[in-house]
Amino acid sequence: MDSSNEITTPLAIEDWGLTDYQLAFDRQRELVQARLSGKGNDTLVFVEHPLTVTLGRRATQADLHFSEEIFSDRGVALQKINRGGLATAHEPGQLVVYPLLALKKKDLRWFADQFLQVVINVLAEYGVDGYLKAGEPGVWVDGKKICSFGIALKKWISSHGIALNVNNSLETFTMIVPCGRPSERVTSLSLELGHGVSMAEVKKHFTEHFCSAFSYHNN
Repeated sequence: MDSSNEITTPLAIEDWGLTDYQLAFDRQRELVQARLSGKGNDTLVFVEHPLTVTLGRRATQADLHFSEEIFSDRGVALQKINRGGLATAHEPGQLVVYPLLALKKKDLRWFADQFLQVVINVLAEYGVDGYLKAGEPGVWVDGKKICSFGIALKKWISSHGIALNVNNSLETFTMIVPCGRPSERVTSLSLELGHGVSMAEVKKHFTEHFCSAFSYHNN
């Protein structure tokens, strides 16, 4: 979408740092409720989570390689949530982005495509070629998944979002069937580049591309 001639609207940016998944989930619900009540602003949240595996509405025990007790012993929290999709992993060093927005265009496919294109544009800033797979939510690099996507809508207010592997170890992914695909390989931006990446820089690029794609401005 070329938004160069469109009127932009303000977007709040919040950085929650390393935050427990349940706490972040509760904060999301509060922001969604505020938007439903006609209060607050459209907000883009950046956050990292401690070791956590989230289970979407269609996830079952078959999406886990181990029992709940083993997850607990290894310090990995299991969290059932209200987004679409199956199982995915969160680790420190992974950039999670939650758009708490009143969608300007009531078209979920359009929103998802635009959002994932933002991820592709961010990867391109580092010379990494990301791409989509038809009918599969996420972004891939050279046959490996680098970004998971799962969105929830309540009266066209969005929550949840993407998890982009930046500097995380990827070890937690070995404990699950990523997004229901046993053969799925995962990667990270730092792994593709062969060195660590500034998370602050990634957030800056993400903000710029998100505002451009959805006609926002951030002061």
